Amino acid sequence: MKSSLFIVLATFSSVALAEPPDAGGLGIEHLPKNLKPPIGKAISDKDLKARQNGEKFGGFAQAGEEPKGWDLEKNSEFITFDGAVTLVPKGAILHVPDRYKNNVIPELQGNFSLWNNFSTRFRGVVVSFEVSIAEASGQAEIKPERLEAARKAGVILVATINQNPVSVTKKAPATATAAR
Repeated sequence: MKSSLFIVLATFSSVALAEPPDAGGLGIEHLPKNLKPPIGKAISDKDLKARQNGEKFGGFAQAGEEPKGWDLEKNSEFITFDGAVTLVPKGAILHVPDRYKNNVIPELQGNFSLWNNFSTRFRGVVVSFEVSIAEASGQAEIKPERLEAARKAGVILVATINQNPVSVTKKAPATATAAR
């Protein structure tokens, strides 16, 4: 009895929720009468197959081969303290005092730490030096007095934008022309 009552209620509810025939929907009768067919030539199966064969994935690098492309380690500099190491882009380190020269290393050695954790933990020796996008790209020169004041603190200066390390393109010094 209960199952037949459930079937009857389900039937009536589906009929009650159905859209009337003249309501909006996806039927062909609702398309505009002046709708034009798509412009252009349809691609044949033969042409499509040829295109697919021309765009096939070449596969992954073979064993023993180094994949070509951008290499994170080759484009980074590493700073280490107490067994922790972090990486910054090449050109991001603006100043290293003599006493910390051994803390800037050429390869990843130690327990890796993200920049924000590393700079917080070693904030007495590694400091963010905020630069603008124009200064980082070399369009504007970092003001020498600002950079010199930061160097006097005796810490490793790392160029950052919004506290994230960034490479700084050094602007070529202007050539002095003698007045004639």
